[in-house]
Amino acid sequence: MSDLRSDSDAARELASLRVRLEEAEQTLQAIRAGEVDALVVDDAVYTLDSANAASNRLRSDVLAQMKDAVVAVDLGGRLIYLNAAAEHQYATTASEALGHPLEQLYGVRWYGEEDRLRAEGELRENGSWRGESLHVRADGVALHVESTVVALRDSSGAATGRLIVSRDVSERYHAAAALQQAMRELARSQHEFSTLVENSPFIFARFDRALRHIYVSPLIETYTGVPAAAFVGKTHAECGMPTEFCAEWDALLRRVFETGQVVQTSFSFAAPDGQARHFEARLIPESGLEGGIGSVLSIASDVTERHVADRERRAAAEALREADRRKDVFLATLAHELRNPLAPIGNAVEIMRLSEDPATQVAARDVIERQLRQLVHLVDDLLDVSRISQGKLELRRERIELQAVLRNAVETSRPLIDASRHELVIEPGPVPGLVVDGDMTRLTQVVSNLLNNAAKYTPAGGRIAISTALDGAEAVVRVSDTGIGIPAERLPDVFEMFAQVDRASALARGGLGIGLALVKRLVEMHGGSVAVASAGQGQGSRFEVRLPAIDVASPLARGAGAAAADAFGNGTRVLIADDNRDSADSMSMMLEMLGFETTVVYDGAEALRVAAALRPPVAILDIGMPRLNGDDVVRRLRREEWGRDMLLIALSGWGRDDDRRKTADAGFDHHLVKPLDLHALSLLLAPAMAKAEQ
Repeated sequence: MSDLRSDSDAARELASLRVRLEEAEQTLQAIRAGEVDALVVDDAVYTLDSANAASNRLRSDVLAQMKDAVVAVDLGGRLIYLNAAAEHQYATTASEALGHPLEQLYGVRWYGEEDRLRAEGELRENGSWRGESLHVRADGVALHVESTVVALRDSSGAATGRLIVSRDVSERYHAAAALQQAMRELARSQHEFSTLVENSPFIFARFDRALRHIYVSPLIETYTGVPAAAFVGKTHAECGMPTEFCAEWDALLRRVFETGQVVQTSFSFAAPDGQARHFEARLIPESGLEGGIGSVLSIASDVTERHVADRERRAAAEALREADRRKDVFLATLAHELRNPLAPIGNAVEIMRLSEDPATQVAARDVIERQLRQLVHLVDDLLDVSRISQGKLELRRERIELQAVLRNAVETSRPLIDASRHELVIEPGPVPGLVVDGDMTRLTQVVSNLLNNAAKYTPAGGRIAISTALDGAEAVVRVSDTGIGIPAERLPDVFEMFAQVDRASALARGGLGIGLALVKRLVEMHGGSVAVASAGQGQGSRFEVRLPAIDVASPLARGAGAAAADAFGNGTRVLIADDNRDSADSMSMMLEMLGFETTVVYDGAEALRVAAALRPPVAILDIGMPRLNGDDVVRRLRREEWGRDMLLIALSGWGRDDDRRKTADAGFDHHLVKPLDLHALSLLLAPAMAKAEQ
């Protein structure tokens, strides 16, 4: 049996040897036929066109020691070589992979179809290609690789396969992808930051360690007039900021860099429109890439409105305290003013009780009556102030002459003025008969209060003057004195309720501190204004009331008699020119009765000659005159230096707007329509009369 088994084994081994011999014969035939370019034995690659075996061994050693994966395939795409780096990169061994298709080692995925087409085109045209792709191993692991593919050729140049050298760059690829993602996140963050900053009501600025601006939000231009880009790369000083501002901000920035703590500050500067703007800012440290503080972010907010509101609130609080102080002063003064008349009234009552003498009784009653009038006056003032503040005081308006108001006021205040031995000077106004639309009682109260105020605050034996004037369309009343005067800082307060410049003086002279406040409110109710001026303590005061003037009353219209009429014109010369002799002569007679000196001519050329000879301050000219019409006369008069300031009045039967416009263009000051309105003419002549007085 043993021999039989040995014979069987020998037969099988012989058959195996025959198969291997046949394979060797086939390989030898293929080599002889030129069908084999290289032999792979274990790890060695032997090219059959090599000159010697030593060269083959050298090539094998070089490929084996390369760190890049080296793979060779034949024209059929079967693996004929892998070096050690390729075995490691693709997690296989040469014995497992050789002879198998390349696709079993790895599959290729392209990043894009254009990459695949480019690689195939370069291999076809140039025989080589270099680029990046994705190799997916048999175990499913994807590798990002850089590859170089070249064609293998025999000694005759015929292609025999491909040599693929690849390097795994997955780590670098992932790092680059992470970097790109980080850059995208950074770009997104910067975009969000820019969007936030550029639409924020705050001013953002970033500074480097050299205190230069790295970034400034566009809003800065609104406050400085300088574009944000002009700040970048510059310090505050280099941007032209004020020296004190630069020193303060540089110190704050250095503190943040040194301490790493947030700093808060406030500052102000003038905007391009000149308005002061107020800001609050926070300086926030920012970490640098290498640690430490790399930059400082400033966030500034405009708090001007809050600053103004705080200032107004403080002013309102101070005004409230001042009003409270004035109230206390008023109550003390009121008590004093009430006690003053009550004391003599009480004394008079006792006198009447103790004495039956008729003369003594009469004297006591006189005291009571005088003091009672004083009490009534105090109560009336208080009631008037209350009525005005509640809007319940009504004016009984009528056409009244200002001189009548002054007469009534002087009569009312005369006892107080005489008691202090003051000299009262009533200066004649340059324009008699000023008429205003007002309440006689209230305007008398206004002027009387001013006279009383002057009498109280002027030392005994002083001088008080009152006068009137016409200033444009306003009637003016002035009351001046040689009294104690008003300090400049107190001038704005004199018309406030309960305001008194000198409390001690006020208590000594009497008064509640409401008289001037009442004056101001009554004048304003008449559409006028009141003002005060003083050179200071001990320099006296001057009060000026302005009211709308509605007319100048003619003495003839007032029926004041020939003497008053003759004084009205005050000798002012008037030239009258009209080709209607009756009209010219009657007007001359009327004006002469009012005190004017007139010269009459009957044509334009004569009017021009007489005007040059006499140079009157006033000329009343008809328009349609022979030889030279009124418009031409006026044009020639205005060319002369002496005629530029003349008061020239057109008197015509034409009164349309177009007619008035033509006379105004010619140079007339006023246009009156026939028949003449004497009141209107008197009002127009008033400025010339005032100038003649001067």
